[in-house]
Amino acid sequence: MAASGSTALCPVFLLQVPPSHLPDTASFLSFRSLHGRLRPPPPLFLRRTNLRSAHSPSRRLSPVVAVQSNFFKVIQTAWKIGRDATEAGANLVPDAVPRPIARIGVATVAAIIALFILKSFVSTVFFVLAVMGLVYFVFVALNTDEISPRSEITTSSEEETLEEARRIMEKYK
Repeated sequence: MAASGSTALCPVFLLQVPPSHLPDTASFLSFRSLHGRLRPPPPLFLRRTNLRSAHSPSRRLSPVVAVQSNFFKVIQTAWKIGRDATEAGANLVPDAVPRPIARIGVATVAAIIALFILKSFVSTVFFVLAVMGLVYFVFVALNTDEISPRSEITTSSEEETLEEARRIMEKYK
């Protein structure tokens, strides 16, 4: 990589890097320099950390609070993304349109598109469930004559049932 002038483009990040900060290719490609740069971090048991302060009972959150804060973070992130997307869409609108009106228009279009996608998804799910129910109903209707021996139910009167129970009890006396 040749350095022309006072700066050169670094191909990895496409940043302008001064020539003094560019690595020497001979030392950069040597095994020892790569091994020194790619040294693994020390094992966990050798690190010095204060475990007592990180896991103290007074600072530990209950699972309910943790879930609520995660949900709150998700809502905040979604709001920020929506606001940034609305602002980016409003920047695409010509300058002749006032910014608040452009933001309202972009937000309205985005809401309409989101609701259309949600409606399509929900209707697809209900259609699939309806088809599955119809297939199950047809399967059960067409296979009523095939009764398994386990589900074979004999209808008998109470007297026959009591007589059979007495016979079984006398057998085991």
